[in-house]
Amino acid sequence: MKLSILPLFRRQTAITLALSVTGLALFSKIPAAAAESDGKAETIARVLKWKDGKKACVMLGFDDSAPSQLTNVVPELDRRKIVGNFYLVTGNGVWTNTKAKWEAAAKSPYVSVANHTFTHKGVENAEQLEPELAKCNEVLYALHPERQQPYLLGWGRPGGVPWKVTKEEQEAALAKHHLVDRPPFAGPPINYHSAAETVGAVDRALAKGDMVQLVMHGVGGDWLVTPVDWFTALLDKLEATREEVWVADVVSWHQYVTERQSAEIKVLRADKDSIRLELTCKVDPALYDLPLTISTKVPVDWKNCVVTQGANKTTVAVRDGAVIYSAIPGRGEIAIQPATSAGQK
Repeated sequence: MKLSILPLFRRQTAITLALSVTGLALFSKIPAAAAESDGKAETIARVLKWKDGKKACVMLGFDDSAPSQLTNVVPELDRRKIVGNFYLVTGNGVWTNTKAKWEAAAKSPYVSVANHTFTHKGVENAEQLEPELAKCNEVLYALHPERQQPYLLGWGRPGGVPWKVTKEEQEAALAKHHLVDRPPFAGPPINYHSAAETVGAVDRALAKGDMVQLVMHGVGGDWLVTPVDWFTALLDKLEATREEVWVADVVSWHQYVTERQSAEIKVLRADKDSIRLELTCKVDPALYDLPLTISTKVPVDWKNCVVTQGANKTTVAVRDGAVIYSAIPGRGEIAIQPATSAGQK
C-alpha cells in the first residue's frame, strides 16, 4: 500500500537569554569575572523538546475503522491509560455497522478520533476532496458535541486509492477544515515483521530522542492484520518506558512542535528573589493552546520553587539547578520564586 505523508518537523527551538554579569553569578558557581571574560550569554530558560521533558515521542495510529480495533485495541488502551489515534472512515458500510460502538468508544480519553476521509475511495481532483474532508469532519465533531468548534483534528491520507490533487491543493483543504496531517510512519505487518521489530521502533526513538509513529489496521483480525501478541508486546514496552516516552495524540504532537518552533522567552527579571519570564509564540492561540514544558535555571541556593502563571500555581522541586514546569504561551507572565519567599515550606 502506498502511503503519502508530509515531512516531520525536526528543528528544535533554542532560546538564548542574555543576563548581566551580576545576575549570572546567582545561577552558577562560575565567578562573575570569569563569565565576563568568556563573553558568552547564559541560557537560563528553554522549551524542552518533548512534553514533560520526556526523551522521545511515540504515536499509535489505527486506520480504517477496523472492527477489531473496538474489541482488541480500545479496551487495552483504556486499561493501560495509553492514547491511540483512530483514523476513521465515516461514510462506508464498515462504519455503518459499527457506528454505535465507535460513538461509545470515542468517549474514552484514550481514543483520539481523526479524519481518514468519508469514503476511502480517493479523489480525482480538489473538488472531490472537499466533501471527503467536510463530511468526515461533520461526523467526528458530532462525537464530541461538548467541544467548542472549530478545533484541530488529525488527518491521514488513505492509501491504495487514487489521489490526484497537488500538494498545494491538499494543504489548502486541510487548513480550511482545521486538519493536521500526520507525520511519517511505519508499522506492522507492512514494515515490521515481528513483535521484536515492532518494539524496536520505540528503542530507536529513545536512542535518537525523536518521534516515531506506528500505524496499524486490523489487530487480531480484519485486514493487514497485526497479531495481538505483537500489539501487546508494544504496549508492554510503552508501559515500561512511561517515564521516558510521551505517548501523544497527533493533534497534541502537532501543537507542541508548532508552538515550540516559534516560541520566544524573554527575561523580565532575574535576581535572588524571583525570576519573571514572558513566553510567546507566533501561532493562533485559539487553536494552539497546549502547555509547553520549560526548563529554567535558578539560583544555587533554591531548593523548591513556586511557579505561577495567571491563576495556575504549582510547587516544583529544583533538580540539577533547574525547575521544569508547564506554561501556555501568551497566557501571562511566568513568575518563579523560592518556595520560602512565596510562603511555602
